[in-house]
Amino acid sequence: MNAAEFGHWGEVLAVAAEARGITGLLIDGGVRDSVEQSRLEFPVFSRNNSVRGTRKLFRGGLGTEVEIGGVPVRTGDTIVADGVVVLPAQIAESVIEQADLRVAREQEIMARLREGETTLEVYGLDGDRDV
Repeated sequence: MNAAEFGHWGEVLAVAAEARGITGLLIDGGVRDSVEQSRLEFPVFSRNNSVRGTRKLFRGGLGTEVEIGGVPVRTGDTIVADGVVVLPAQIAESVIEQADLRVAREQEIMARLREGETTLEVYGLDGDRDV
């Protein structure tokens, strides 16, 4: 599978990043919630948009070098950068109900983030684990 098939970043992480002073995102993968993120005025540059989410299995890392399109990117570098879904009728109602539940859950998460919790606390990843 290609990493860009998944939405690794969405509105929840954008709100968390903004709350911590992060000013934008460049990701060599897919993102979710493009409309909501545009309302935040949080610039996002990605390979594509994807409704297919990811699981929260590890904490990730900060301050590490990454490679975007074969180009190394390091902390302190300056980045200069300038959908439609079809739901078959037989599952549309169920999918919309599930989506509404997810949106409600994410609203709860964002309220917790705005109150000062970290994403590590919200997703239960704040323990002493190796990453």
